[in-house]
Amino acid sequence: MKKIHLDGYKKFKKEYFKDNKKLFKELEMGQNPHSMIITCSDSRVLPVKILSATPGELFIARNIGNIVPPYELTKGATQSAIEYAVNVLHVESLIILGHSSCGACSHLYHEKTEDEEHTELSHVDEWLTLAYPAKHDAMLECLNNPEKNREEITEKNNIQLSLQRLMTYPYIVEALEKGKIEIHGWWYNLGTGALESYDYEDRTFKKV
Repeated sequence: MKKIHLDGYKKFKKEYFKDNKKLFKELEMGQNPHSMIITCSDSRVLPVKILSATPGELFIARNIGNIVPPYELTKGATQSAIEYAVNVLHVESLIILGHSSCGACSHLYHEKTEDEEHTELSHVDEWLTLAYPAKHDAMLECLNNPEKNREEITEKNNIQLSLQRLMTYPYIVEALEKGKIEIHGWWYNLGTGALESYDYEDRTFKKV
C-alpha cells in the first residue's frame, strides 16, 4: 500500500473524524441518506466533494460509464443498489451523474491497435454494449455536423438513456407516481467544475 494512503487516513482520523465524533457515533447506529447517486468509477469524479456532502447523506453506486441496466436483465450490483436505496432507504432523490472526458464513452469508439490486441477487456466491452444506443444517437447527430463534440453528446445521451432505463423499474415508477422520489440527470465538467442538469421539458442540459 502506498504511503500516501496511510498518510491520508492519519490526517482523516486526526482532523475530520476528531471534529465529527458525534456524527460518526450516530452513523454507527444506521444510515438515512436523502439521495442516491449512480456515477462513474472514474477516480476524478467525487460526488461527496462536488456536493460538499457529509457522511451519511449520499448512497453512491459506481460502475464504468454510470450505466443503469434495464430492469429485466439478470440482477447485478447496480440493480441491487437501486433496489435497496429506493425500497429500504427510501431516498428522496435518485441522480445519474455523468462527466466530461469519460473513458467509457470514448471506449465505445475505440478500435484496438496491434499493441492492444492481447489486452483483456472482454467484461468491459460486454458491459458497454448497454451504452450502444447513446453512441448510435450521437453518431446520427454528428453525421452532417463534424464540428459537434461527439464525446460530450455521447456522455449526455448516456445519462438520458439511464434515466429512461430507470422507468423500467416498477417500484421507481410507483414511487414517482406517489411523489416519493425525484429523478435527475447531471453532467459534470471535469475541467471547469460546471454542473449541468437535464431539463425534461426542453430535453437539454442546462447549467446549474
